[in-house]
Amino acid sequence: MQSDSADTIIERLKASIKAAAEYNPNDATQPAAIIWTDSADHWGPIIPQLRRFVPHLLALGEYEPETNTGPAIWLRCVVDGKLNIPAVAAGAVPVLYLRGVGRAELAATQTCPSHLKPLAELQYRGVCWTQKNGKDWTVEAFLASKDDGLGLDVARDAATRAAMSRALSVLAATPVRALAGRRLEADDFDRLLTDDPVRDVLVWLNAAADTKVAWDGGRWGAFVSRCRADLDFDPNNHGEIEAAERLGKREGRWDAVWRRFEEAPSLYPALPDLLRRARPDMFTPPRSSWPQCNEEDEAALRDALGHLGDQSPPTARDAILELERT
Repeated sequence: MQSDSADTIIERLKASIKAAAEYNPNDATQPAAIIWTDSADHWGPIIPQLRRFVPHLLALGEYEPETNTGPAIWLRCVVDGKLNIPAVAAGAVPVLYLRGVGRAELAATQTCPSHLKPLAELQYRGVCWTQKNGKDWTVEAFLASKDDGLGLDVARDAATRAAMSRALSVLAATPVRALAGRRLEADDFDRLLTDDPVRDVLVWLNAAADTKVAWDGGRWGAFVSRCRADLDFDPNNHGEIEAAERLGKREGRWDAVWRRFEEAPSLYPALPDLLRRARPDMFTPPRSSWPQCNEEDEAALRDALGHLGDQSPPTARDAILELERT
């Protein structure tokens, strides 16, 4: 499956953060860390999503090693190599997400709050992911800025900012091209929550139990209603395995769900395993839907290619053409 998921907002965000650590090895050393301050907690809702793309993302907070979250002294120990954690691979520059902390708090080293002091020195050995004017990146600024942002046309009013915040987890998985070329207002962001049942099915399939808990009663009810009407499927009565089977069969309107999955498979990393478990015992085409069928076909191809050396050149050429057709 080919993916152009690099054009989603969350992957543009990943690329922007990564770019902050770029340096010339001829006159500088690798930064110790990328410091991401977020005084108003604009980005908090998508930090769990972003960790799938940036595994070396560490967050300031109560000590929760399973989510790579901890207090400032813990973050400092990881950055300085005193603690080794799997998320920070050799050579990776740790990204320190500081929820509720502003750039100015760290900059004022003399008045820096005690709980942040272990990190204050890192602003000199590391780099800060900020706008060119030194301010924290807000979601609004990242979407609208033409300087290292996405350059989208976003209305600058309170209602739009509130709708943008409500839709952030969905907005993150939205292709940038789907938002370009028009003025984005509150209604555009609100529609992201309700007007894309195809995306919602994939989000639910990727983490069914967690998604149902995360969506409130109103949104879950709307999702179930749209699934019944659009896909002849009831998530309340049928589990994700049955849904994955229908996805793999690609019949009727489920073909549109499959095509959306093909566009950005990296956004739904749990789906290949779900498709593996969902393949019907009475095999149903298309073969390319089912991971084990792909593996069988790849094994058969390797075996066939391995025997070409035992054949005469004309026979081998015919065999290669036949393999290409297959």
